[in-house]
Amino acid sequence: MIQSRNLLSLEPSATLELSARAKALSAEGRDIVALSAGQPDFPTPVPIADAGVRAIREGKTGYTPSSGIPELRRAVAAAYSGRRGLQWGQAGVLVSCGAKHSIANLIAAAVNPGDRILLPKPYWVSYPEMVKAVGAIPVYPADDISPESVARAASQGVAGVILNYPSNPTGLVPSREFVRELAGAIADSGMWVISDDIYEDLYYGGGLVPHVLDERPDLVDRTAVVSGVSKTYSMTGWRIGYALGPVEWIRLAGLMQSHTTSNPCSISQWAALAALEGVAEADRVAMLESFRFRRDLVCSLLADVEGLETSTPQGAFYVFPRLLDDPSRGDTQRFCGELLDQEGVAIVPGSAFGAEGHVRISFAASEESIREGVRRLDGFLRRRRSP
Repeated sequence: MIQSRNLLSLEPSATLELSARAKALSAEGRDIVALSAGQPDFPTPVPIADAGVRAIREGKTGYTPSSGIPELRRAVAAAYSGRRGLQWGQAGVLVSCGAKHSIANLIAAAVNPGDRILLPKPYWVSYPEMVKAVGAIPVYPADDISPESVARAASQGVAGVILNYPSNPTGLVPSREFVRELAGAIADSGMWVISDDIYEDLYYGGGLVPHVLDERPDLVDRTAVVSGVSKTYSMTGWRIGYALGPVEWIRLAGLMQSHTTSNPCSISQWAALAALEGVAEADRVAMLESFRFRRDLVCSLLADVEGLETSTPQGAFYVFPRLLDDPSRGDTQRFCGELLDQEGVAIVPGSAFGAEGHVRISFAASEESIREGVRRLDGFLRRRRSP
């Protein structure tokens, strides 16, 4: 059998695997509380959906330019030029089949076999696999990422770094002072940067999420910014993400895309354009406030659960509690499997994110599901502590 050694080394996505298993159990008639999904539980706002329907009726259903329709690329460039106070043009934008696809294209365009790429822990589950898929080597800081760990990595020949704020799985948003110091270290290191900003609009602080390009605009020549409409506008299934970056990097990423997917879905691109033009701004704000309420709810409920240590996330829609003195002895894959089998609660093991001993709980779920899921989790932990 013909097999790729690179692909044989990859692990399946734990988040998708858990969600699929929970759906299968639910289809069998089990009462499942799903707190594993990485997607909003709201319908796509009607004005955006209407734009997609309109595109179908107007016959906008054929191939588009591989890198995206010019109208959407220009809209992305304008939006992010305004957001960051920098200047991107259409040539510096690539529209892809989701932000995950954007990141994979950028990695393929930037790295050579044997390159070393810095991935701060906890990382999103797909970063290491994307790096390994192209023959490169994931490198992890011994401790949390810091200016010092960036300098050490640079001295060891690390080529680039992937940042993700707000973080999946923690919801972490670092302080502006920290980002300033980190950006300075990256600027001195010579590394390129992929900044995965897909949760940028799900931020519970004021203003914009602190960003390396705000602190060091000179990094724009070796930084790619990735975002999309999936999380902000509840459009996960529409599959539209985008990347902004140096023209040559974007050109190479687009070349890769042209030989794999031809182009993102034409209908979805017109719907995404409507979203960027602000047709659903009221819906966006309402969803953000709902997530804020759910964040506060789940954190207050988890605070009363013995055996967990939980921090309040500042962005995204996840909490990432640490298990204290668990009989699984840090095997969160086993812990989550038993929780699903015994209690019908689906959450994601921290091992999938390089953070064994933690679990990821999504609060992109109804208030009823959050309350019931935490209740069952509490009972599960209590029984495990019993002699």
